[in-house]
Amino acid sequence: MADTRIELGEMTLQCKYGENGYQTPAALYSSGTGDLLALDRFEVAQGTAPSYNNLCDLDRLLQTATHMAAGFDVNFGEAPFLAVACKHGNPCGASAGSSPRQVVEKAVEGDLRAIFGGLVLLNFDVDEEIAETLMVHKMDEGRRLLDGIIAPGFSQGAVEMLKRKGDKCRLLQNPALKAMDRDSLDVAQRYRYVRGGFLAQPNFTYVPELASDGVEKSGEAPPAVLEDMVLAWAVGSTSNSNTVTLVKDAMLIGNGVGQQDRVGGCKLAIMRATDAGHDTGGAVAYSDSFFPFVDGPEALAAAGVKAILATSGSVRDGEVADFCASKGITIFRYPDSEGRGFFGH
Repeated sequence: MADTRIELGEMTLQCKYGENGYQTPAALYSSGTGDLLALDRFEVAQGTAPSYNNLCDLDRLLQTATHMAAGFDVNFGEAPFLAVACKHGNPCGASAGSSPRQVVEKAVEGDLRAIFGGLVLLNFDVDEEIAETLMVHKMDEGRRLLDGIIAPGFSQGAVEMLKRKGDKCRLLQNPALKAMDRDSLDVAQRYRYVRGGFLAQPNFTYVPELASDGVEKSGEAPPAVLEDMVLAWAVGSTSNSNTVTLVKDAMLIGNGVGQQDRVGGCKLAIMRATDAGHDTGGAVAYSDSFFPFVDGPEALAAAGVKAILATSGSVRDGEVADFCASKGITIFRYPDSEGRGFFGH
């Protein structure tokens, strides 16, 4: 009989405490996989050691960033410059494009309020220009408070600029972030503690190929819309389900996460986008599973959404498709059984 026991690993970092102050001791353990993007491969370039919550957010940032990189690589041949911001385990800002400064600006602008105190991950080095953008872009006065910035590397000038009182802005570096592509997804078995034991399952590795015959297409989707679909999918499929995600012009504008019903996710995404000052007209929406009723697309249509990426599998798929056609909304769908995007469910 095969040995099914699992070794915990070797402790590589002692945290001050866990999620809350009373949860101590807490630590990071390495399973020694040799993964270049493993959390123990990230070095502190400046600031105090990452907290337990920082490490949890870093793991989620890596899930989103690697899915962004894989999605663009699979669908367009390469991963562009990427920026993603995270707060309490879910992306609150994200962008992809050809200009490092522009993707940082868009990631920051996605939700100026939510990014406060959050973490930002980039797949390019941080120099003085990028550091200044992170600190003061769209700030009326003072500088933006961030808990951490993760990048392949930092210039010395950027390190000096990003220092916070008490070394509370952690600068974490890992050169492997520069090379993220379709092969960077985490393929190791995933485990989740449950009382008295744990659950095990394969990792989240699905990447939709939007040009494939397996994707049902209704309506036109120019390249810019396809890119927004990929960005919305990467963000939404690595956020807590149920999730509906809005992207416009290569920028995350609203992420409606953790909702008990799909129309609630639509309404939350729209509310977060409008509350952050964004115009939802012409946006792309991603839903991490199918629409069981037409009410979700109705809410998206009322907000001016012009394209949707979702899954199929509902008995009302025909009604949803007919409604989208009547409103001039492009909808792409792939089978829910193959690519449902539930994460942290």
